[in-house]
Amino acid sequence: MPKVSVVIPTWNRADLLAQTIDKIEHQTMARDSYEVIVIDNASTDHTQKILGQKSRVYPNLKTFSQSKRGAAATRNVGIQAATGDIVLFIDDDIQAQPNLVEAHRQYHQRHPGSSIIGGVITPWDGSTDAFLRYLRDRGIFNPYSIAHGPMDFSYYHTGNASTARSVLLDVGGFNEQFAIYGMEDIELGYRLERRGSRMIHGPDAKAVHQYFPTYQQFVQRCEQAGYSLGRMIELHPELRSRFVESGKRTRLLKRIHGLYRVFSTATRPLTGALARWEERRGCGQVSPLLDMHYYWALRYHFFLGYKQYTRDFRDGTNGNGVLHFGKKQVSGLAITHPKTFRQAR
Repeated sequence: MPKVSVVIPTWNRADLLAQTIDKIEHQTMARDSYEVIVIDNASTDHTQKILGQKSRVYPNLKTFSQSKRGAAATRNVGIQAATGDIVLFIDDDIQAQPNLVEAHRQYHQRHPGSSIIGGVITPWDGSTDAFLRYLRDRGIFNPYSIAHGPMDFSYYHTGNASTARSVLLDVGGFNEQFAIYGMEDIELGYRLERRGSRMIHGPDAKAVHQYFPTYQQFVQRCEQAGYSLGRMIELHPELRSRFVESGKRTRLLKRIHGLYRVFSTATRPLTGALARWEERRGCGQVSPLLDMHYYWALRYHFFLGYKQYTRDFRDGTNGNGVLHFGKKQVSGLAITHPKTFRQAR
């Protein structure tokens, strides 16, 4: 039976990480049939203390440190250190269901050479927070999951995904040019797919994402992901038509992007009041007006990040400049977002 290496990058989430380790260490498989590899990306909280404590409890837990910034470089440490035939990536806020590792292994036995995309459950069903209810009802759990689409490389999100280690090494692992949030996993998925690794949905491989973003936190992530999209398109220009729209709709959006920041600022008191009213109202669907506000706001902020990357690249900073997300008025292209897998219910 193939051995599984579970790779978990972490940064300043010591308490969540402790829960994540406990969940992944209590699986339906014996611990000697899988290993858990945690890589600390230079945390400044008590992560190292937690890792020391957990290492004394779980003999199959291995820990490493990585000073180079970014999830790509951090996960690459885990790939290199892995001794398993299969590498399962989860995040430090992902709590595994008891059969997660076993389910991934079974999928690989049925689909050799494929990449398995597990199911992610968000615990927002009873939330009264208006923004979380919007994300819940739209089936969104990260900035990548704003639009629909078929199962392809754009679903390769490393919150819960696995690939044979030999295949990961064959394509060179993650591209470490991605130093900020976003797209490093999708870019890897694209190279995996080109090599012939099919993207297979594994609905039985479930995990709970302990993630409760505010609206401001989420739109900042959207801008970071949009910036990283610019990097991905620079690396793979053939993907421009896959992720950047053209046509009549784009020409219309070009005209309104420059006005959107002014409009959103002017309507902020109204949208804030609507969100507070929704919180008092309960946990059902948000009003159509607030739904529309969130829908366009996420796309706009994703676009902001993408547009900043194109400006940095044009100015010669090659995408390595200081990021000042959300401070520039923009005009130009409209972005099509790749769709993640639906939340498992």
